[in-house]
Amino acid sequence: METIFIFLLKASSGIVLFYLVYWFFLRKETFYTANRWFLLTALFTAIFLPLFPVQYSVLADPENNETVLKSISDTFKNIPVVTASELPDEKFNWQQAILLVYLTGASLFLLRLLIQTFILIRLMIKHRVKSLDGIRVVENEKYGLPFSFFNIVFFNPKFHTQEDLPDILAHEKVHIRENHWFDLLFIELLTVIFWFNPFIWFYEHSIKQNHEYLADKGVLAQGHNAGRYQALLINQLMGMQIIGITNNLNFALNTNRLKMMTKKKTSRLHGTKFALALPAIALLLFAFAEPEYKAKPTEILNPVTVVQKGEKEFVIKGEVVRDDNGKPLEGASVIIKGTTIGTVSDKDGKFTVTDPNPEVDNNTGSLSSELVVSYVGFESFVMKVAASGTALENGSFTSKLKEGVIYIDLPDYKNVPPPPPPPPAISDDGEELFIIVEDLPKFPGGIYELAKYIAEMQENLARIDNIKGKAKIMFTISETGKVTNISVSEWNNQKVLKAAATIASQMPDWTPGKQHGKSVPVKYLMPVEFN
Repeated sequence: METIFIFLLKASSGIVLFYLVYWFFLRKETFYTANRWFLLTALFTAIFLPLFPVQYSVLADPENNETVLKSISDTFKNIPVVTASELPDEKFNWQQAILLVYLTGASLFLLRLLIQTFILIRLMIKHRVKSLDGIRVVENEKYGLPFSFFNIVFFNPKFHTQEDLPDILAHEKVHIRENHWFDLLFIELLTVIFWFNPFIWFYEHSIKQNHEYLADKGVLAQGHNAGRYQALLINQLMGMQIIGITNNLNFALNTNRLKMMTKKKTSRLHGTKFALALPAIALLLFAFAEPEYKAKPTEILNPVTVVQKGEKEFVIKGEVVRDDNGKPLEGASVIIKGTTIGTVSDKDGKFTVTDPNPEVDNNTGSLSSELVVSYVGFESFVMKVAASGTALENGSFTSKLKEGVIYIDLPDYKNVPPPPPPPPAISDDGEELFIIVEDLPKFPGGIYELAKYIAEMQENLARIDNIKGKAKIMFTISETGKVTNISVSEWNNQKVLKAAATIASQMPDWTPGKQHGKSVPVKYLMPVEFN
């Protein structure tokens, strides 16, 4: 859900930025065709940049994890639980509310688009499509104004004489010839997705207005009388735009449109204004760029002097995936057991590491090594890999990591001082070591502040409702630090159940867990006791 919100926010910011470039620098120029492609390309760019962000490398530094947390296997998945959403006092979930509002709006605008399309299809079936001067037309009495839909022109024969038809058809021919229907369909679909962003509606108006500039230019280029054509347009002033997905003859009909017909052609030198889109693109690339964290440069990932180098080196390749769905895990730590030699998996879960001193079978000459694969929030995986015969490189090994639960053993914050942080790992000979950067989520102020928060909540709830008993709370700290997926297991009574869920649901945001700098969700299990 949060991923959707982030995408919509990023794409919306791109839409705003590009439209401002168009509004301030391009809308008054006579580069109608170039403006059309600028508007379309800007929309495509604003949408696709957040989907394919530029990545830049960042050297990760190690951080100390809380020593009072220990990982246990996920044995609680099958225990019957009561989720916090089933409790009457759960706090309001604003994310779900926003999603509901967004989906409601998108559904309404999608319904609007479908109804408009259905109306036009019904008119075509009812009045049938005819051919007039090489153009497919539909004569109807429902709408007074002429308009085009895809490659079909709709007009009302009661309101348009034979004298007007050549100018009208010439106008609509430009829309059909230049496939303006594609622009309209594209922008209408985007208004369904980004209906909440007012700039998408500005885009729609500008695209349709530019279509009319192009059509007017095409009509006059065919030799039609400018005064007569303008008079025809003025006669349409009392008409109204009916269908949003169509090109309407009188759309954006104002003094500005009439002036643009006779405006002096803009100098080509002013075409350099289109280059102003480049700073906008650069700004979006910078804003949307995502860090790709690396432990250390390649040359120090395999410090072979840490262990005695053997006669053969064993190149090990593999991938790290989730056990439940097979999706790759980016940034998983892979080290050779008993050494500081290691690497991290890439965005596809792939890794390559070299063991300078593998075990060698004296009889067969086969090589083998033990790998330890770890990822915050998952059970560590120990894997022995081997290559038969005299091979110096193995095939592709797959490490399937099972999701784990971090058990929180709360300290006695009143009587026991917090332990000092462990010293950073250093080497006696000054070597740089491979860094395993796995940071568990952190409660604001640390584990002792969490213990204080729990104790105070227990005391307040017990005093209000005379609660006694035990329970275990399971919850997930999301990539943004939110407390989500709250459930309660092993409760003594309904009061304890309700109070335990309240404790979790009212927790402040945590600092999210990270795997080599990338935020990841982590599952927790925490006991509470009311005396």
